[in-house]
This record gives sequence, C-alpha cells and structure tokens, in this order.
Amino acid sequence: MTVNVQVTVFNRRPGADRRDSYFPTQLSGASYLEARSSGSSAGVRSEAISYKLRIPASVTAEDGRTYVSEAAYKLLSNEEVAAHWTIQKGDVLLTQGLPGLDPMDEPALQKLALESCCDVIRVKEYADNTLRGSDAVRHWRIGGE
Repeated sequence: MTVNVQVTVFNRRPGADRRDSYFPTQLSGASYLEARSSGSSAGVRSEAISYKLRIPASVTAEDGRTYVSEAAYKLLSNEEVAAHWTIQKGDVLLTQGLPGLDPMDEPALQKLALESCCDVIRVKEYADNTLRGSDAVRHWRIGGE
C-alpha cells in the first residue's frame, strides 16, 4: 500500500460539443493499493490491474477547493467548478500530484499521463464514508482500474 501520496483527480464534465472535459484537482494525503492478477482461459492469458484508493475527509485539496456531491457538481457552472471537486464514475486519477493544470480533453489527458510516467486510474466505483465515525476514519473509497 502506498500511503500519504499526492494524486490528481480529473473530474469529467460533458461539453457543449458533446466531448468531455476534465477538470483537475491535486489532493494531498491519499492512500492506494494496487492489485495485479493474471489468468488463463482456453489458452488465452489475461492480466488485470485494479486499484483501491482511500481519500481521507481531511484531505488537502489544491487551492482550498471543497468537495461537493456528484449531483451538486453536475449543477455547477464551469466557473464554479474551479472552486470544487468531486468523485464520480468515469473520472480519472493520476497517481502523481500535478498542481496548476488547466481543464483538458481526453487526448490531452492521455498525453499528460504518458509524459508523467504515472498510473492512470479510471473510477469504476466509489463510496462516501464521511457521514459516520470519528474524524480519523471518515474517507472516500474509490475502486478503479
């Protein structure tokens, strides 16, 4: 498990031209676990990598941005998005902190990931575990590949 790392979450938003834009936010203090598996079926070998991330509720977000729910994020204007971040299926995370980035499209995001030499995680599931428990255990859990 890799603990106390910086990650960059890219929140996906549909654009007016039906192409997605990704709005980046660097988060400090996350943890993640990478699991690799392999298998074989009918002589065909396959490999898979999955990730489990834990982002504590006390995470430090770039420029003091605040977390909002997925539903609230969808209602924000592009100007308001600059002060917030969220977690939703289809978002992309990079296992490296990259502050000060501008919104970008998917090809630019893929190019950035290659140049940064870091893992790219696509959010497949998430849970908001910030409603109960002590401050030490409140967190968001993300599953991705």
